[in-house]
Amino acid sequence: MAIRLLTTEQHQELLRRLLNLARKSHGVQTHPVGLEYTSLMVCFLLHSSAAAESLLRLATSFGNEWFPATIGYLIDRSLFEVTINARYIARDPQRRARQYIDYERITRKKQLDAFEKHGQTTDPIWQEFVGVALERELRPQAAEINQKYQAVISRFERVGGKQKKKSCFSNWSGKTIREMALEVDHEVEYDVFYSMLSSFTHADVSLANRFLRVDPAGPFWSQRANDFDVANVFRFAAIFNSCFLGLFGSEFKTWTEEDIRCCWQSV
Repeated sequence: MAIRLLTTEQHQELLRRLLNLARKSHGVQTHPVGLEYTSLMVCFLLHSSAAAESLLRLATSFGNEWFPATIGYLIDRSLFEVTINARYIARDPQRRARQYIDYERITRKKQLDAFEKHGQTTDPIWQEFVGVALERELRPQAAEINQKYQAVISRFERVGGKQKKKSCFSNWSGKTIREMALEVDHEVEYDVFYSMLSSFTHADVSLANRFLRVDPAGPFWSQRANDFDVANVFRFAAIFNSCFLGLFGSEFKTWTEEDIRCCWQSV
């Protein structure tokens, strides 16, 4: 079967159609698993929709010629992570939704500890912010933050190393994005897309090279967008949105796989 290549404009139209499909989700009923799972999935849907809307608005504002592709790739990366997290949670929705939500107690404790550690900073840039955050928000809630942390920390620890010390998970699942992707059968997507998208998050040389141009007079740097990059931004956004919308539609009976295929086939 021949591969159908879409233009940048067709990818943008495809993303618009997927976004319009997502907007039909008003009045979602609570999933049988419960309110926590429902709330998470709706939040993921809102993020995915906002990300798609942001990309389209950037295209309207800058035009395709000057579209900020590196920023577009950053947005795409978040779409991929939402998709992987959502599909991983859906494999055990009640337990994992609760775990995802409760991990906020861990991040809140880490935030309190970090602010206390740097509470006496003399750096004028940070001094006011750290001081205000501590005095007005974190310290008044410290007892509650510590209490909630102690109530859940045992679920977010592992024992490892020669000395068998306990260490706290670095994220809610205790697994890397790759490990979760493998569990939800997204190895290809991870290997093909994620490493490239991560280049722009971590600002490695791939980001710098996006601005490098070479002509007979020598190298120069330009913000003019590369056509391939612009198309990729919208291609990836459409792929990741389709993947998430497929899951959401199946879980909440809001739309079908055929509805998603129609978005692709009609551009």
